[in-house]
Amino acid sequence: MYPLFRLLYFLASFRLLSKVWRIFYYLDFFRKPIVMKNLRIAFPTLEKRERIKLAKEIYKNFAKFLEDLLLYQKGDPNLSIELKNREIFEKALETGKPIILVTAHFGNWELTPKIISSHYRHPLAIVMRRIENEKINKFFEKIRQQNREDIKLIDKKGSSKEILKALIKEKRILGILIDQRSNASTALKVNFFIPNTSFNPAVSKLAKATGAVVIPLFTYWNGEKYVLEFFPSRIFDKKEDSIQEFTQWQATLIENMIRRYPAQYYWFHDRWRNTL
Repeated sequence: MYPLFRLLYFLASFRLLSKVWRIFYYLDFFRKPIVMKNLRIAFPTLEKRERIKLAKEIYKNFAKFLEDLLLYQKGDPNLSIELKNREIFEKALETGKPIILVTAHFGNWELTPKIISSHYRHPLAIVMRRIENEKINKFFEKIRQQNREDIKLIDKKGSSKEILKALIKEKRILGILIDQRSNASTALKVNFFIPNTSFNPAVSKLAKATGAVVIPLFTYWNGEKYVLEFFPSRIFDKKEDSIQEFTQWQATLIENMIRRYPAQYYWFHDRWRNTL
């Protein structure tokens, strides 16, 4: 696994990965069946040839996003980025309330905290799932943090006290990717492409407990440049809202964004493992 990852990184560093992505598409006998299964579940009306075409676009985009991430790390001036609806985020900052940014494995999500940090100089805390391969995990920690004190990484399986400390005591903006399958007993069932999909209610519970402003956002490629788009925020209303409805709101936003740009979602994760 690690040697393959190093190869991908080497090719991406020299902008070669976007030229040879087809090789990985045709030789990927492990993840490609998962991609095709996910596409069949999410888009049951697509014909097989259309799903294959979409799958190829997914691999092509994955190559591009990795290359552009490394370019951004090097400060490439040709990488154009637009912040859309930024007033949503700026108004939340003015309130002084805790802020939770909720997003998904969509578009070039690894760019998101870097863009926010560089534009607003506000400390961040990113809740991330630890990668099982320790070498790959350390590599991504280095990329995500860049030895910067304004970006703190928190293990998703770690203590909730660490998350609360970052959000409340340290007054960091908290970023969470919430779309992956949850095995936890606390997972809720929501409509996410299909009914009864397990979804993590962590953001909803955290918003209820802290009164934080929850802002959905996504960083995607529009064909000409990257767009970091903010969506209308919500604060959990203990009288009107429920954990179930608040979580469904997040799932619906993510699904709508994926339907808008289906080739930019990370379909490699076995999201519906127990679904045929």
